[in-house]
Amino acid sequence: MKSVGIIVNPAAGKDLRRLVAFGSTATHSEKVNAVVRILRALDALGVERVRIAPDPTNLGQRAIGAIGDELVSIDAACLELPWLLGSRSDTERAATLMREQDFGCILVLGGDGTSRAVASHCGDVPLIPISTGTNNAFPRMLEGTLAGMAAACAVRALHGEEALVQAPMLRLLADGEEVSHALVDIAVIDTIDSGAIAVWEGHSVRELFLAQARPDSIGLSAIGGCLAPLEPGCGQGLHLQLGEVDDPTCTHVTAPMAPGLVVRIAVRDFARFSERAGVNTSEGVFAFDGEREMAIDDRFCWEVVYDPRGPRVVDVQQALALGIERGLFRDDFHPAAYQKP
Repeated sequence: MKSVGIIVNPAAGKDLRRLVAFGSTATHSEKVNAVVRILRALDALGVERVRIAPDPTNLGQRAIGAIGDELVSIDAACLELPWLLGSRSDTERAATLMREQDFGCILVLGGDGTSRAVASHCGDVPLIPISTGTNNAFPRMLEGTLAGMAAACAVRALHGEEALVQAPMLRLLADGEEVSHALVDIAVIDTIDSGAIAVWEGHSVRELFLAQARPDSIGLSAIGGCLAPLEPGCGQGLHLQLGEVDDPTCTHVTAPMAPGLVVRIAVRDFARFSERAGVNTSEGVFAFDGEREMAIDDRFCWEVVYDPRGPRVVDVQQALALGIERGLFRDDFHPAAYQKP
């Protein structure tokens, strides 16, 4: 039976947007409790081995300590990593190790940035992204018990691509060479100073490239979701060029840029794209999944590529349905026919 991995970002849900909106905060205690609920579900459904990525606040060790001797059959421990840096590289190295050790599934507790870090290093290992961040366009609100049950189904009762969805993503190219990527959005911010990492001010965005645009999202992708939603699996991205809010020639849309922060945004133009779309802005900063990271160098030709072959994500409802159908939740379940080697 393949192992299940858990990666928790202790910093998720604590950025500057808490000062401009009334978003909830996922405390360390709540994250520990969520991991405990996941472990209980995995243990109840017969998963044999779980490894939790270590972090500077010891969330994984605290969860294992809190559950004590309650676990019956599961081997739960922290992943062995040579050192901790207390940065995103910890997440990336944990995902890499889980990929190299051929884990069957990784549960990711964090926001869009955490999911992006894991997705860039986990290879084909399926993900269950659980929202503990701010805007969370990629991970969704999911109770830990159900997430653990779905992970158990993935490693004990599913075959191949069953109950898996391949999420799209965006790739940023400089003169044809990939330099970065995003799971949800790439934004061009009209400032040469990165300033605060998180992006919440719509008026500072000049261009926006979206891999998904759902009406039920919060954050930059909500601009597209409230204006021209992308249907799941449509095979296209959305490119928006934004203008000044007092420009009467623009299309104005009201969108939730952060929890409790619903603002009016001016859009000069928007269009779907299925392959490449050029970046028109020559000065500013690129933001990936809502976080500013890279200044624009006008010596390069910048393009964004829509890639439908992004990370593999477990469809929780379908995984649970197949697990129930195949008897995983019954005492007479025979795993030999379903377990992944």
